[in-house]
Amino acid sequence: MITEASYLLEHKTAVRVPHRGAIPVKPWIEAHELRRTLDAEGAPAIVDVRGLCEFFSGPLGRIATAINIPLPQLRGCIKELGHLKPVSIVLVSRTQARAAQAAMQLRAAGFRNVSILRGGMEQWDRLGYPRLSAPLSRSRL
Repeated sequence: MITEASYLLEHKTAVRVPHRGAIPVKPWIEAHELRRTLDAEGAPAIVDVRGLCEFFSGPLGRIATAINIPLPQLRGCIKELGHLKPVSIVLVSRTQARAAQAAMQLRAAGFRNVSILRGGMEQWDRLGYPRLSAPLSRSRL
């Protein structure tokens, strides 16, 4: 059976991606929900799909526990992310558009528990939630 998962992007444009089998969809997570879960046991994996410069030294900073996989590189890294299939994944970008594209790629690859941070890092920053903003030293890269 083929079903369609829809993602509402910033400009209210529905993007449809065909999938085989029913997929539980909770496409969005609000910033306050994500913040509440960060310190809890079983916190989601956070994958930030912004470019390296945006992630490491951009004005919006980054969520402390996030890993960075720029969207253009995501398709080539999906096998390495296989260990994350059973856990909840939250995708982050500046607004949410790139995160929605990443969600489509991950769902097509069999990841089922994928959410997009609604409003992205702009919303996270607007709410004053904690973030790292200093560039990482070369020793941490």
